[in-house]
Amino acid sequence: MSDEIRKLLDECLLGKESAWKSFILKFHRLISGTVAHYVPRSEVEDTVQLVYLRLTHNEYRLIGKFKGDSLPAFIVFLSEIAKNVSLSQTRVIRRQDFREGLNLDLAIDILDERPNQETTYFELEEKNEFYNRISLLDEPYQEILVLRLKGYKFKDIAEILSLPLGTILARASRAKEKIKKIVQKEIKS
Repeated sequence: MSDEIRKLLDECLLGKESAWKSFILKFHRLISGTVAHYVPRSEVEDTVQLVYLRLTHNEYRLIGKFKGDSLPAFIVFLSEIAKNVSLSQTRVIRRQDFREGLNLDLAIDILDERPNQETTYFELEEKNEFYNRISLLDEPYQEILVLRLKGYKFKDIAEILSLPLGTILARASRAKEKIKKIVQKEIKS
């Protein structure tokens, strides 16, 4: 993991307010983007705040649990926390809607739109295979691909990694080529 991020996490664990502000500046878009995938638009801001509360609960206990060694691993870790809080909040919202008299037909339609277990399993398998391929690359390439998978634009990635846009674009191109070679090698095997 980059020394800058590790230092930031360690300072958060020590309770430094400036570190927490830097953490929010660096990862707010990731958290809010992840949350936006799972909760209604009207609930995004509140759910993002719940994610921050969860992260700061018990003296940043969740942040302290991260034992990874790369920025991509931390991004996945943080995204999973945001996803879990969002899914929990979605269940709360659904319960409230039922109590407030949500139409039974609408409730059944909502449940029918959920992906089935088989679809979810295959999507998860594909995602895991791709992340396994990414893990074979050097860290600079991993960072860019993971951030792209999380929906960041190249300009945003350049800001997050504090690198010139041209460097990001060149690394992204090289990373794609390396992934293609890995896939071709798997196909030939």
